[in-house]
Amino acid sequence: MKERYSLAFIVVFLGMLLIPLRTLALDPNTIEESFYPRGRLIALVSNLRLALGDRVFPKVVVGDDDWLVYTAEGDIEDYQKVELFSDDELANFQTNLDALSESYAQRGIKLLIVVSPNKNTIYPERVPDQIPVFGATSKLDQAVNYLRANGKTQIIDLRPALLAAKAERQVYYATDTHWNDYGAYIAYSAIMEELNKTNPSLSARPASDFQPVSRDPGAADLAAVMGVTTLLESKIQFAPLFDLSSSYKSVNLGGRKLMFSYNRDANLPDLVLYYDSFFFNVIPMLGEHFHNGLYVQNYTGSGLWNLSWVDEREPDVVIIEFAERYLDSLLTFIVRNQ
Repeated sequence: MKERYSLAFIVVFLGMLLIPLRTLALDPNTIEESFYPRGRLIALVSNLRLALGDRVFPKVVVGDDDWLVYTAEGDIEDYQKVELFSDDELANFQTNLDALSESYAQRGIKLLIVVSPNKNTIYPERVPDQIPVFGATSKLDQAVNYLRANGKTQIIDLRPALLAAKAERQVYYATDTHWNDYGAYIAYSAIMEELNKTNPSLSARPASDFQPVSRDPGAADLAAVMGVTTLLESKIQFAPLFDLSSSYKSVNLGGRKLMFSYNRDANLPDLVLYYDSFFFNVIPMLGEHFHNGLYVQNYTGSGLWNLSWVDEREPDVVIIEFAERYLDSLLTFIVRNQ
C-alpha cells in the first residue's frame, strides 16, 4: 500500500511541475479561478487512486464492479438504520399531514405524498460488507408503518415496485445517486395508478409508448463528486413514441427551478408538484396528463418553497415528493406549512 501511495505522490509532483510559475504570484482570492490545472490535478489524483485500488473517497465508497455508494446527507445512516424518528415526531407528522390532506379534500384537491428511495435501499447487496447494518427498521419503514396504522393519508411507497423491477433490469445508475428512466417510469406509473382511483380518466401510458435511448457515456453525479473522469456511464432516456401535448418553461431562482407546463386540453386537471432531483425525468411523463402544471423545486429561494402556491393556483392535484434521505425535511415541510 505504501508503494502505491508513493507512486501517486510522484505522479502528482510531476504534474505540479506543469503549473505555470506566474500562477504562484496570483492573489490568493483569485487563484482558484485562475489556476486552470486545478481540475486536471484533482482528476489525475482521483483517477490514480481509483486505479491503485483505493475505494474510500469523500462522500463515496466504491463497491464491486465500480458500483458507487453514496455516504453523505444521511444516506449511509439510512442504510445502516442507526437514526430513527421519535414517537412525537411521527405523531406530529401524521396529525399535520392528515389535517393538510383533509383541508385540501374539502376544496376538491387530491394530495399525494411520494418518497423516492435511496439507491442503497433498492440495492443493499451492492453496499460493501464492511459497512454494517445495525437496525431492523429504517426511517422510511417507520413513517410508512406509522401512517398505515394511525393516519388517513399514506405515503406512496415505491420500494416494492422498484425491487421487483430490478430483477429484470437496472433501475438506478451505478455511478449516480438517482434512478434511471426505468425507475422514473415506475414512479410515474405509481402516481398515475393512485390518481386513477378517484379520476378514472387519468392513467399511465404503457411502457411500450416510450423508446429507451442510451445516450453517450458521461460522468454522473457520484463520479463527479469523487473527481474521477474514468468512470463513465450512459444515461437512459425514455423517448416518447407519441406526439407531446404539453409545453414547458422554467425560471431559475438561486440555482433552483420554478417550472410551468401547459396542455391545451382544458378537461385535464391542474397540478402543483413539489419535488427534488429524483423527479427531473418524471415531470415530462406527468406533465402530459395535466392542463396547467406548476413544479416547485425543493429549497427554491426568494421565499417560494412553501405551500402558498396551492392557495394561489387552486389545483386539482398536489404532489409532494422527497428523496428518502431528506425525510426529515419532509416532516419539517409539512409541519411548517400548517
